[in-house]
Formats: sequence, structure tokens, C-alpha cells
Amino acid sequence: MSQQNIDAFLRGMDAFRRGDMEEGLRGCDPEIEFEPLRSAVEGGYRGHEGMRAFWKDSAESFELFEPDCTDVPDLGDRCLLIGTIRVRGRGSGVETDIPTGAIASFRDGLLVRYEDFGVSDRALEAAGLGGGPSAASSD
Repeated sequence: MSQQNIDAFLRGMDAFRRGDMEEGLRGCDPEIEFEPLRSAVEGGYRGHEGMRAFWKDSAESFELFEPDCTDVPDLGDRCLLIGTIRVRGRGSGVETDIPTGAIASFRDGLLVRYEDFGVSDRALEAAGLGGGPSAASSD
């Protein structure tokens, strides 16, 4: 089941990146808890409506918001997501890559929780894998 979860997450991320919100939501539990890095300041997003609000908020702030996972180790009913988010500020035009490390949790084939820890070391620690990218690849 875990490879199916990884594949489902990557399909959903691709759909969101293309702007296909409904396709992306098909892989999310109706009560999903979505905790992007900025939720530490702004609060998290809940349910499909929360996911729609997150993407609307992102579109208002950024001309470009493109997540990319370069490493997705299998953790059973969870997967660790290591990568970057390329953003370009709306108004400023400044473009940058933001490192990201997150944990996605699944139940019955649906994404039920996503928590972004910002940097991969914090995500690795939260996943119980220690503190470095080599820890994830040794599974």
C-alpha cells in the first residue's frame, strides 16, 4: 500500500501544480489536515475547502508556486517528502527555491494529513529517522 500512497501523493501534487484542484482533491480525505510551513503563523487548513483556500491564498501571493519532491522515502502509512518549492512573488517578481521537508499521512488510500517542517532535518527527526538526508535513503 505504501508505494500506492507515494504514487497518489505525486499524482495529486502534479494536479495541483497544473492548477487542477478537483483532480488533486480526489486523493485527499474530505477532512484533511493541511499544515504548510506558514501555518505556524497563519494556522492550518482543514478539509477540501481549506485546501482550496490554501491554493487561492498562494495564487494571491505568488505568480509561481511550484512544489517539487526530489526524494520520497516510504514510511508505511506515511511518506517523507524532501524537495523545494519554487516561488515568484506577485508584485516583487523575486523568484527563489524554498527547501521543504514534510510528512504526508494516509488512511484508506487518501491523504489525511500533511505537515511541512521546512527543512529536511526537522522532517527526518519528526519521522524518527534522525537528522540527515542519508538517514532517509538508508531505508
